[in-house]
Amino acid sequence: MKRSPLRLAALALFVAACAPPLTAPPAVTPPPALPGPTPKLDAPIPPSADDFRKAPPAPSAKAPFVAPVVLEERLPNGILVRVTPRPELPLVAMQLVLDRGASEGRPGLGSFVATMLIAGGTKTRPALVLSDELDGLGARYGASMDMDATIVSAQCLTDKLPKLLDVLADVVKNPAFDGKELERERKRRLTSLAQESDSPTRVLGRRVAAALYPAGHPYASPLLGDEAAVKAISRGDLAAFHRDHFAPDGLTIVFAGDITKERAVAEVQRVFGEWKGHAKARRVPAAPPAPKADEARVILIDRPGASQSTVAVALPGVARTAADFEAVRVLNTILGGQFSSRLNLSLREKHAYTYGARSSFDARRGVGPFTAGGAIVTDATEPAVRLLLEELARIAKEPVTDEELADAKANLIDQLPGRFESSAATASTVAELGIYGLPTDDLAQRPARIASVTAADVQRVAKAILVSERIRVVVVGDAAKIEAGLAKVGLGSVKRFETAAPKKPAEKKPRSAVESTR
Repeated sequence: MKRSPLRLAALALFVAACAPPLTAPPAVTPPPALPGPTPKLDAPIPPSADDFRKAPPAPSAKAPFVAPVVLEERLPNGILVRVTPRPELPLVAMQLVLDRGASEGRPGLGSFVATMLIAGGTKTRPALVLSDELDGLGARYGASMDMDATIVSAQCLTDKLPKLLDVLADVVKNPAFDGKELERERKRRLTSLAQESDSPTRVLGRRVAAALYPAGHPYASPLLGDEAAVKAISRGDLAAFHRDHFAPDGLTIVFAGDITKERAVAEVQRVFGEWKGHAKARRVPAAPPAPKADEARVILIDRPGASQSTVAVALPGVARTAADFEAVRVLNTILGGQFSSRLNLSLREKHAYTYGARSSFDARRGVGPFTAGGAIVTDATEPAVRLLLEELARIAKEPVTDEELADAKANLIDQLPGRFESSAATASTVAELGIYGLPTDDLAQRPARIASVTAADVQRVAKAILVSERIRVVVVGDAAKIEAGLAKVGLGSVKRFETAAPKKPAEKKPRSAVESTR
């Protein structure tokens, strides 16, 4: 129903008459005036005796590193159980570590076995069923093998642990090496090998191994092997490797997280207690021989058109169980193991030959390789190699400075807490002890061993390891631009290998006028 304007006006007057009367807002009391003249906004802050801006705050005292407790018990069948309780979160991380690695078999075989542990299923769980069961438990899992050990790793919520251990025990004891899955993995590996020439780093690693170790040596070939080796691997080969090297007396199971030693031992006994047998004697690869008098010590892998040279100065290094291993760690940290190392400060900061130069010892059960180098600007390949050789000779000839020594030792000690940031990291760190037969208190004693290293220790191990007569220089780069220079570095003639040129991205065809308007 419509209301007339007169009626609406009368209604408005009535509402206004009934409303409470409006009152003025309360007066605002102004703030008290500041003493003295009012400062300008852009006026400088007057100095004061306690001005905190004059110096940064002093650092707090460094907390000492305290290694977590590692509890252990050996089962009657030989399995060693190690436990680091971390009850803060309802998670358990595990590493099932067999102290047999790829060095026990022919090239490519061991890593194939490790991949097939899960990818090939078990005798009662086909590959897809196994994968679904592990995913259904919400677990993280994987299997891998290096030269020294096989590792099956997993992590789950605490209440899922019994079921997960049931599955992992089946994986370790009863792999099926299914034929269909084997062929799928073979194709994947052959594809990876075919792509290798596009990766200078992989080409370099293969040639370094072949240069340092004689043919037939376990370390002379990378984990993947070569095309012929991958094509020759059969299901019988995989099964034989498993039968010979997977046994309870070589197994260490590491737990870290929300679990006690008593529960861990009981669970391992439940799923592995009936497993019997002994692995074949473990192989310790021999130290590589020195280069022969007529052997080429500069190896060049030609990569026509490469925009940079990938360089490695290589030597036989040390075994992981070497008595002077902490001194070797300090040596490497000073030489090329951190950003402020000698190699990086020289090749990167001073000469701008590279974005980064580093060195490393790949310490294994046997004598693993040492390498120093990086990706070098092509035109600077010769002077960069000369500098690398000079730095290796200098650290063996002259004592390192007190500042370098203190910085390197502090770096190594300060890294230790980061190895226990999570349950998974803790399990991985403790697993290393089992691989190399190290005692449970090794981690707790490590800071003291590092701190005791002297400049004389560093020079002594440098003289013993960085022997100039054992050096090989391996370079992947454009031979047309760098071969003549490499022949002048003082290591004799250059042995050259050919490889495929790097692939260039396909050029896009210009669109036609008609296509451009669509």
